[in-house]
Amino acid sequence: MSGPIYPKAARPESFADDDFLDAAQHLRRPDHTARNSSVTADSLSGSLLPHKLWMEPSGLAGQAVVRIFDAVQQTARSKGWFAASALVGRSLRDDRKLHSRERRYVGDTVFAMLRKQRRLRALCGGKNPSGQAIYAAFLVDEQTAHSDAELDALSRFLRSAGLSLPDVKARRQDIEQRFSDIASASPDAQATLIGEALSYPDWLTSLFVSEFGLAQAIAILHAQNGRARLTLRANTLRCSRDELCAKLHALGIAAEPTPFSPWGVVLDTHLNVYSLPLHQEGFCEVQDEASQLVTELCAPPPGGLVIDACAGAGGKTLGLSAMMGNRGRILAFDIDDKKLSELKQRARRAGLTNIETRCLREDGLLHLVPERICGAGAQRVLVDAPCSGLGVLRRNPESRWRLTPGDIDEITVKQRQILAASARLVAPHGRLIYATCTILRRENDAIVDDFLASHPDFVPMPVKEILSSSRAAPLGDGDRMRIYPTENGPDGFFAAVLRRKAD
Repeated sequence: MSGPIYPKAARPESFADDDFLDAAQHLRRPDHTARNSSVTADSLSGSLLPHKLWMEPSGLAGQAVVRIFDAVQQTARSKGWFAASALVGRSLRDDRKLHSRERRYVGDTVFAMLRKQRRLRALCGGKNPSGQAIYAAFLVDEQTAHSDAELDALSRFLRSAGLSLPDVKARRQDIEQRFSDIASASPDAQATLIGEALSYPDWLTSLFVSEFGLAQAIAILHAQNGRARLTLRANTLRCSRDELCAKLHALGIAAEPTPFSPWGVVLDTHLNVYSLPLHQEGFCEVQDEASQLVTELCAPPPGGLVIDACAGAGGKTLGLSAMMGNRGRILAFDIDDKKLSELKQRARRAGLTNIETRCLREDGLLHLVPERICGAGAQRVLVDAPCSGLGVLRRNPESRWRLTPGDIDEITVKQRQILAASARLVAPHGRLIYATCTILRRENDAIVDDFLASHPDFVPMPVKEILSSSRAAPLGDGDRMRIYPTENGPDGFFAAVLRRKAD
């Protein structure tokens, strides 16, 4: 098992040291976009900016946006997107001239520009526009200017970047007009129109249209351009969800329970959660609702043996431990010792003591795990498999440009290998849970179907047998969990539960 194409390190639960990312990637879209259930030409733009800092586009915040965006582009070309993404965090932490609100603005804007760069380049009308020009086009596309004074300020900034406001608006109108007629276009033209309007590579839009159909593909891709909601999981060893909500409300923080997870709390705030004493003292963890539901599907026995085969930094591992009441034994495997060290720190903070970590060889050969570690096998084995991450694109705006069709071909081979190796660790009557944060059938249903065909000692266990039917129905077909990204909804996730027969 080599490292995933979409690494767990990029997921929000591992961002504890990067406070800018809490603002840059977890802020919710304003209410006016959340209310729009359908995707139209008029809904492709609309202000995402929480502040009017753009009114001084040549000020410190605006300069930082352009400087960091240019640096990210250069780093992506020379060292790859992983290094480029990390550069944003370092740059914001090192810029002591910016106050906290400005850092949030800069981080949010840079990630939004990365997400929308294809559309913004088209608005600039050039093949290789400068970072300043892309920032100027972004301000137009976000409809930040309304008053005469604001329009004048924006026009001056556009001219300094070699653009004119009428030209940029005309290009935007052209994009939106052609997008509104997409149903009558050819498949190739549809891919290009979606790619330009919503800012994705053509191969990815074609893949989504072939997988989901035109209307659903557009809805999913549009939702992936929004901000991921900020969701917490209550650590039930320290407090209930209701108690966590009460504690947050006492701090003046708006919070509401998640509709599906029994432990989740959604925050409507720009707050850096990691700075809260509630987080520092282990009352809660940042974890999306879909990820929490995967943990619930494991239904770990309190005194049993549970294996998290691809633990990463341990978001699901911590949830499993809490479900077990800190009893029994959890083995957390991963090939990245740094992530496992982070898991240990998080476990200490949460007061969890039944977790053991094991760093695997780079090849991740789970079938070589010695019997003395697992004994007769585990009652639960969770395979949170490396994947393309196409269900969580909004959390990683650069990944759409980094991912290639060849990456998906490669990762499906790894998924089959990991699932087959993990199956050997399951005890009779035990359960094997396969989960991904992608929504492609070839990484989900196809992997599970092939596994069942070659492993007759395993049978599927419908999700509706673990969750109540009323809860399972909106999450898939009742047999497997399928969550598609929506506006202000959970991340895109898949999960299937497989039970091993008696020997």
